[in-house]
Amino acid sequence: MNIFITGISGLLGLNLAHLARHDFNVSGCYFKSPVISDGVKTFPLDVTNYPKVVEHLQRLKPDLIIHTAGLTNVEACESNPNLAYDMHVVASKHIARASSMLGSRLVHISTDHLFDGESPWNTETDDPEPINNYAKTKLQAEQVVIQECPQALIVRTNFFGWGTSLKASFSDWILRKLDLGEELTMFTDVYFTPILVNQLGRKIFDLVHKNADGIFNVAGSDRLSKYDFALEIARVFGYSTDLIRPISVRDFSFIARRPNDMSLSSTKASDFLDCPMPTTEEGLKELLSLRSRGWPEALAESVVTQSPTSEVVSKKDSSRSNYA
Repeated sequence: MNIFITGISGLLGLNLAHLARHDFNVSGCYFKSPVISDGVKTFPLDVTNYPKVVEHLQRLKPDLIIHTAGLTNVEACESNPNLAYDMHVVASKHIARASSMLGSRLVHISTDHLFDGESPWNTETDDPEPINNYAKTKLQAEQVVIQECPQALIVRTNFFGWGTSLKASFSDWILRKLDLGEELTMFTDVYFTPILVNQLGRKIFDLVHKNADGIFNVAGSDRLSKYDFALEIARVFGYSTDLIRPISVRDFSFIARRPNDMSLSSTKASDFLDCPMPTTEEGLKELLSLRSRGWPEALAESVVTQSPTSEVVSKKDSSRSNYA
């Protein structure tokens, strides 16, 4: 199977590429931050440029497109609404339209920010009530994807995992603070259902294998606060919890409003796949195991410090022609 990943330099895109590269033909695009990964072709592409999107995808002929590209900085989305609209709505429309035209399967990555945060365990049938521009444009992106590619699979999620210097994750930040012996202030009144990015990737491929379409929540089975998540990381990785301080989100100034409760119910996905969603402890124990197996170093080695001027092909694969 030929898989194409947008936003391959991002946290999710790069981890997905590393998960899939030994079993599938994987290619992906980045906007500004090149990566090189053995067995993966990567190249620059502005996904808001529809003619270029079509040109590249017609050459690649992917069986599956996973659209992970986006502007994940909530504050930046609030300060730059036009950029957020282009990156989420325009880009998603182009990817979905091209996918439909080419007959490729499409997985569109969405978010758990779509609700007002007043109720726990949001389901796929609950009415979204976005309260910031990031959430508004991500919801609009879902809508254009359904319009342009009705058979698409839309995955709402919130993930953590090993990142790189290009994109660190929430768990990276916590572990770095703990390792340096620096104090952390963590919200006790913001709740979510995090899932390890590797577990998320496997669930996505399972859903694709079973021909899932429509909206699916794919998140962890535990609803916990950001504070409790940090405590659990410290426990699993063997750090003291003394430097983790509780704080209310009300005491912190953001440009954009945040939902207090982003927890997702993944019952639909669990029933469809006939397996439970992973617990936070399971995810963190796998995160620790991945470190011992060199996963963070493999991701870090994919980072390119100087931008190449053309398509990037892995060192072991440099004899193959472009888009072969």
